Amino acid sequence: MVSGGPFARLWWASVIGSTGDWITIFATIALGDTIAGGTGVLLALISRILPGLLVGAWIGVIADRVDRRVLVVISDLGRGLTVPFLVFATSLPILVAISVMLELLSLVGQPPRNAILPSLVPRESLVTANSLMLGSTYGSAPIGAAFNWALSALPPVTLGGVVPALTGDLTLSFLVDGVTFFLSAALVASLPAVMTRPANHGTQGAGAEPVSAMADLLEGASFFWQRRSVRRVIVGMTTALVGGGTMIVLGKSFVENVLHADQTGFFAVVTTMGAGAGAGIAAVSMYESRLVRRDLVFAISLLTTGAGLAAAALTATVSGAALWMLVMGFGAGAAYVMGLTHLHEQVSDELRGRVFATLFALMRIGLFLSMALAAPLRALLSGVGFGRLSSPTRLVIFLGGAVIIFSGLATLWSLRGLFGRPKLGSEARDILARASEARRLRLPRRRGADTEDDKDGPR
Repeated sequence: MVSGGPFARLWWASVIGSTGDWITIFATIALGDTIAGGTGVLLALISRILPGLLVGAWIGVIADRVDRRVLVVISDLGRGLTVPFLVFATSLPILVAISVMLELLSLVGQPPRNAILPSLVPRESLVTANSLMLGSTYGSAPIGAAFNWALSALPPVTLGGVVPALTGDLTLSFLVDGVTFFLSAALVASLPAVMTRPANHGTQGAGAEPVSAMADLLEGASFFWQRRSVRRVIVGMTTALVGGGTMIVLGKSFVENVLHADQTGFFAVVTTMGAGAGAGIAAVSMYESRLVRRDLVFAISLLTTGAGLAAAALTATVSGAALWMLVMGFGAGAAYVMGLTHLHEQVSDELRGRVFATLFALMRIGLFLSMALAAPLRALLSGVGFGRLSSPTRLVIFLGGAVIIFSGLATLWSLRGLFGRPKLGSEARDILARASEARRLRLPRRRGADTEDDKDGPR
C-alpha cells in the first residue's frame, strides 16, 4: 500500500512530519527544563494542549469547507517557519507563546489529515491504512528521540553569537525539524484536491458566512450528540486517555521510586508498551476482514488496555510491570486503530472534519486532566490505600486503569442490544431496499386491495 500512489505520499509525509514533531517535543521539554525546571516542562506541555480546547471545533468547520490538502500544507509550512524561532526562546513567556503557535498550526492540519484518508484508500483497506498511519505517528517517536539526542550531542551552534548560548545545544534540532515540515508539505501538496463543499458555499450575502459557519458547528455538535455509534467511540477514546495519562505523568516516578529501578528500567517499560502497541496494530490489520464489528473490538481493546495498566500498578518488579505494559500497549494500539476506522466508516465526508476535530479536542482535554490532576491526586491519596496500593503512586495509576476498564464496560453495555444483530453498511441497505421493492412490484395485485401507492400509479 505504501509502494506508490496518493496514500504512499500521505504516509511518507506523516513519517517525516511526525519525526519532526517528536524532535520538537523532546527539544522543547529539554528547553523548558533548562529555563525553569519542572515548571518549565509542565508549561511547555500544557501550552501544546490548551489551544485545542479553544479552537479545535472551529478547525473542524474549516476542514469541512475547503480543500483539506491545502490546510495540511499550510499547517506544515507554518510549523516549518515557526520552529526555528525556538532558538530565541530564553524565557518561559517566549517558549509558551511559540509553543501555542505551533499547536494552533498543528490543529489546522491534524483533523483534515485524518479526514482525508478515506478519499485515498478503498473502504476495505481502512484498517490497514489507519494502522500504517498510526505506526508512522508513534513509531517515529524513537527516531525523533534519537535525532534529538544525536544533534544535541554535537557542539553548540550559535551562528556567530546570533543564537543565545542557552539554546545553542538545540539549534540543530530546531533547524532539522523545520526542514522535515517543509518536506512533508511538499509531499502533501502533490496529493489530489479533496473538496467537501461546493465552491459557492455560503454565498448568500456578506453576512451569511459567519451564520453558515455557526450552523456548520452546531450541525457537527448535533451529529455527535445524536449518533450513538460515533459518540461512544469518541467518549471511549477520550476517557481512555484520561486513564492512560496517569502513566505518562507518574510512570518515571513509579519505576524509580516504587519499583526502585533506574532509567534503564523506565526505558524497558516504555519500550515494551511500544512493542505491545505495534503488536496490537499488526493484529487488527492481519485480521481486518474478520473484524466486522469495529465497535465491539474497540470495546474489548479498551478492557485489555485498562486491565494491563491496573495490573502493572500492582507489580513488584520491573519485568512484571513491563509484561503488563505490553498488554496495555496491545490493547491501546488495537483500540486506536479500530476507533478511527469505525469513525471513518460511520461518518460521511461532509462531516468528517468536524467529527475528527471534536475527537482530537476532547482527547486533549483528557490529556490535560491527567497532567493537571495526577500529581495533586497522588498527594491527596497519600495514606488512603492498603496493601500494595498503600503507595499513592500505585493507587493513582491503578485508578487510571480502572477508568479505562469502566470506559470499556460502558461501551459494551451500550452495544448490548446489537449483539447477534450485525450492522449493515449503506451499500448493503441499498441492495436490500432495491430487492424488497422488486419483490413488491412482482407481486400480483388483489382486487379491491389496492394500496395508496397503487392508486397513485407507479413512482
